[in-house]
Amino acid sequence: MIWVKRISLTILAILLLLMITVAVILYTPAGLKIASWGAQKALPALSIGETSGSLFRGFQVDNVRYQDSHMNLAVKQLNLTLDDRCLLTPEICISNVGVNGVKFSMPTLPPTTEPEQSSKPVTEISLPIPIKVDNVTLDNIDLDILENKVNWQHFSTAATVVGSHVTLKPTDWDNIKLALAPAKKAVKSKSKQKVNVKAKSDATVITLPNVVLPMSFDIERFTVKDFELEGKTPQKVSLLDIIASGKGSEINLKKLQLDAPQANLKAKAQVTLAGDYPLTLNADANIAMKPVSGQTLTLKASGSLQKLVVDAQLKGKLDTIVKGQLSPLKADFPFNMVISSRHLQWPIDKPAEFTVDNTNIDAKGSLNGFSFKVKSNIDGKPMPAVKVVLNGKGDLNKVDLSSLKINTLGGVITGNAKASWKDLVNWSGQLAFTDIQPGLQWPAAQGNVSGKLETSGGLTKQGGWFVKLPQLAVNGTIMKQALTLAGQLDASDINGKGDLLQVNTPGLTLKHGPNGMMMKGVLNKTWNMVANIDAPNLSKSLKGLHGAVNGDVILSGSMATPDIKLDLQGNDLGWQQLASLASFDLKGNVTPLPDMKANVSLIATKGKYGTTTLDDLNILFKGTEQQHSLSVTAKGEPVGASLLINGDFNKKTGWKGTLVKGDINTPIGDWVLNHPTLISYDLKTAMANVGAHCWQQGQAGICLTDDLNAGTSGQAQLAIRKFNFDLLKQFLPPELKVTGELGANVDAKWSPKTPPYLKANIIMPAGGIRQQTSDDEPPLTLGWDKVTVNADMQDNVLNASWLVAIKDNGDLSGRARITNLQGDKQINANVKLDRFTLGFLEPMIKDYHKFDGQVDTNLTVTGPILHPAVNGLLQVSKLEATGRKVPLDIQNAEIKLAFNGYNANLIGNIYTPDGQLLLRGTGDWQDMKAWKTKLNINGKELKVSVPPMVTLKVSPDLTIEATPTMAEITGKIGIPWGRITVNQLPKSAVRVSKDQVILKDNMQPLKEKSEVPFDIKTNIFVHIGDDVKLSAFGLKAGLLGDLNVRQAGKGPMIYGEVNIAKDSYYRALGQELLIRKGQILFNGPAEQPYLSIEAIRDPNNVEDDVIAGVRVTGPADKPEVNIFSDPAMPQQNALSYILTGKNLDSENSGDSNSAMTTALIGMGLAQSGQLVGDVGEAVGVKDLSLSTSGAGDDSQVTISGYIAPGLQVKYGVGIFNQVDEFTLRYRLMRNLYVEAVSGLDQAVDLLYQFEFN
Repeated sequence: MIWVKRISLTILAILLLLMITVAVILYTPAGLKIASWGAQKALPALSIGETSGSLFRGFQVDNVRYQDSHMNLAVKQLNLTLDDRCLLTPEICISNVGVNGVKFSMPTLPPTTEPEQSSKPVTEISLPIPIKVDNVTLDNIDLDILENKVNWQHFSTAATVVGSHVTLKPTDWDNIKLALAPAKKAVKSKSKQKVNVKAKSDATVITLPNVVLPMSFDIERFTVKDFELEGKTPQKVSLLDIIASGKGSEINLKKLQLDAPQANLKAKAQVTLAGDYPLTLNADANIAMKPVSGQTLTLKASGSLQKLVVDAQLKGKLDTIVKGQLSPLKADFPFNMVISSRHLQWPIDKPAEFTVDNTNIDAKGSLNGFSFKVKSNIDGKPMPAVKVVLNGKGDLNKVDLSSLKINTLGGVITGNAKASWKDLVNWSGQLAFTDIQPGLQWPAAQGNVSGKLETSGGLTKQGGWFVKLPQLAVNGTIMKQALTLAGQLDASDINGKGDLLQVNTPGLTLKHGPNGMMMKGVLNKTWNMVANIDAPNLSKSLKGLHGAVNGDVILSGSMATPDIKLDLQGNDLGWQQLASLASFDLKGNVTPLPDMKANVSLIATKGKYGTTTLDDLNILFKGTEQQHSLSVTAKGEPVGASLLINGDFNKKTGWKGTLVKGDINTPIGDWVLNHPTLISYDLKTAMANVGAHCWQQGQAGICLTDDLNAGTSGQAQLAIRKFNFDLLKQFLPPELKVTGELGANVDAKWSPKTPPYLKANIIMPAGGIRQQTSDDEPPLTLGWDKVTVNADMQDNVLNASWLVAIKDNGDLSGRARITNLQGDKQINANVKLDRFTLGFLEPMIKDYHKFDGQVDTNLTVTGPILHPAVNGLLQVSKLEATGRKVPLDIQNAEIKLAFNGYNANLIGNIYTPDGQLLLRGTGDWQDMKAWKTKLNINGKELKVSVPPMVTLKVSPDLTIEATPTMAEITGKIGIPWGRITVNQLPKSAVRVSKDQVILKDNMQPLKEKSEVPFDIKTNIFVHIGDDVKLSAFGLKAGLLGDLNVRQAGKGPMIYGEVNIAKDSYYRALGQELLIRKGQILFNGPAEQPYLSIEAIRDPNNVEDDVIAGVRVTGPADKPEVNIFSDPAMPQQNALSYILTGKNLDSENSGDSNSAMTTALIGMGLAQSGQLVGDVGEAVGVKDLSLSTSGAGDDSQVTISGYIAPGLQVKYGVGIFNQVDEFTLRYRLMRNLYVEAVSGLDQAVDLLYQFEFN
């Protein structure tokens, strides 16, 4: 018994030890390390890095590698977690399977010597215990299997297997890229196998196997995101979502969603993989692929594969319905389909050029025999509308169109056709058309045409072809001219090599009115064919074309050495009013085979196209392929030429020649070729080559400095040498003269795969521009010492720099760099102008007797070329502008414009003799569609003169703001002092009548264009001070008042009033009338003020203490004038008081008559001011005027004017006495005059004029 105990204890100890060992291996890290060590020992190709955890509690393995001669596997991290509690259920539970960073490569399959063993299909798989996997994660996987590469970023799923049922939990697969192995070229088999395919007449039915799934399944959700199939035509899928289940032979696709750039698809389907495979399918697709984007496709299928019912509908710009039945399992594929379409068009995504409407296609039968019917309406921009009805039948070997009917152009086309391709392709057909009216589509071809056409043809056993046209007969009228096309034509090439080509026509005639063409003859081993053209009046056949063409083309000789003789003439040719040619004569002989030789001449005279004229043209081609010459002589305007080219053509290599001499006549002179130049064209490389040469005129030349190679790639080096600007003299106005010359060099290279290369430099040595408008004025001159421009374009980048050294002035320099020339262009540039003075402009600005200043700038431009940022400073300094006839004398001005990206600031200080004018402004163009600027103008009592009429002192305080749609001016202007003298109205004071309508050439009214592209809005307050004096047409008055100038959308409106001072007077009716009351009221448009004025005779010169005068009231365009008196009296008595100061019945009637005479003369002279002024201008006297002066018996008629600057002459004649008075006044300086008077008395006076308040 003791041995039994010992043995039992020993067994228990061993079992306990085994259990402890198993527990250590399964539940401790040491066991994991032992398992890892054992696996590496068993598999030498396997290596394992760090490990952690235990086999049953969960472990992580890092850096696993397996590498042998056939595969290479690397795993960055592997995680596995088991749930050992499920072992008691019993059940296998895997909590987590995680793999990260897998790279697997298998270039070839490992060899195998085991033969493939056939096995019976498995109909059912059932696991004895359930398996549950809570989470599977496969991230950053990269596989390369037999050059098929696939990688993805993330895959996660979960699954359960219970018995024979699998459930796949929601699954996500993201960012997959698949690249298939390149297709391998098929290896040609040495043994030739004959394949003989015969169509079976019996309809064999394909039997499908019954498929039974070994396990049922449920896919709760399977989602693929961002899948890409790489290759020449990459395919992308942004989303694939599937929900499905299956059991036995039944598959249920509950949801299929596919989102791709081409389309979005949603579908459901059920199919039973047994019997006839019954199925149902419902699918909807939104197509996004151009040009059919926007279309929707709906597909329904039911029945079985033995008899499938299809219903498909396409909606959108393409509208089509397809319904029918198919039997795909039968070899002869029986079908019965109906296709109907309401509208089809091409192009689809643009305005339609072709449309097909109301189409119905009915086809039924099988591949052994079917019939079809077609009805459709077709229309398009370049073609007439047609209605087609077509019936036919056919099979796999032939088709027979038994009837064809087309209604178009008011007529009918009928016919039939047959085609067969069982043995050799052949066809035959007949067409007849009646009452076709081309004018319905092409109005210039009004008429009616009918005819018949019969044709047949086919291919031959020898590889050739034949075509027969036994009947062609067309008759009718076009453009009121008889039309006939009739004849027969046979053509064939039995072996397809061209050596047995035959063309035979007993006559083929085209006749339209007086014009016609006839071809007759045979082309076979011997050529004998004539084509005759006789068109004496082309205008009868084509509207807009006129002239006559006649002649013959004769083909003779043998097929080996044919001869073509040309003899064509044309006279008085022209196309509409665009082009004309008096005559041409084309004569020659051409032998195209075996080696071409020719002698052809073309002579044309008196041609014209637009402004280009051709006096004479002579072209002569003479010689053989190996040695020929071409001479061209053309005389015309603006260009003529004389060229001679000799050449040699080789069918294998190409053409080589020499431009022997050349002379090109241009408006700037004749350009002559400096030496014979080689020219060639290589057939193999498709490259043209031109040798280096120059076209010269005197010392000037335009040259190719190196040989030019041009094709899809090539290079060229050009130069312009000593191009003197005198050559452009005839194109410049006579007062403008440009001196100097231009030189340039350009180097260019291009090729299909690289961006073009260009390098250029331009040099202009010393030169200048001189403009003199008249001999008595100094000329405007601007010269330069040297101008250089350099530019190069390479790798899609353009770099340029320039320097203009202006003579006796500053320098203009800069650089620019533009990148991405073929895309979104970016610029980086700098422009610099140093010490540029403006004095050279003084002769151009005539009103200024002194004008000078200096401009300096340094600007940097960066960013998009259409919207760059600008940084830097533009400064105008030392600006001086003074003159007698300018509004404002500028003694000095400093203006700075500072740019800062997309905004700028303006600071300007303008100094005048009376004070300072301040300019402050800003600008912003960050948004080019909403740019904005603002300018403030401020000054105090600045003297502004507009000679000879206006001198004012103004105090502006204005703000000007502008945007793309609006300019707004606000602020105030003060006028404390002013002197306004009007001797005659300026021409601009007379407005153009509102009734004026200007007509265009087509007699349609010309719409007036707005002077500014935006609306103007103003709100300006104007204050007129108490020292503003007006002298105009006898009125001497003081003005004061306040006005508000406003504009919003419409024209400017003025609100306010201007008062006339009481000490003002108006000389009229030969008298000086005092202004007792004067108001000008504004309440709307500037040209419609309201007047309220009273002017009376000086009470000191009126008897009886009577006050008499004139009252003017009402709008300015229709004022009401009344004569009044106090006390009241008849109008004639009041008028007498105004004119004479006395009543009508006064005893001093003689004085009354004198006053009346003076008044009438004054009224007459007042109306003659414009005429007298114009006479003075004509004889050279400025400001010539005619007026009255004095009062009573001392009244005079006076004429005065300026015969020289500052020298005034005045001559007066007494009205009531014979005393003449002559006055001569000279201006010594401002406000100081010397005056000599000769009359009854003589005197010399020194006068000084001054003013005081």
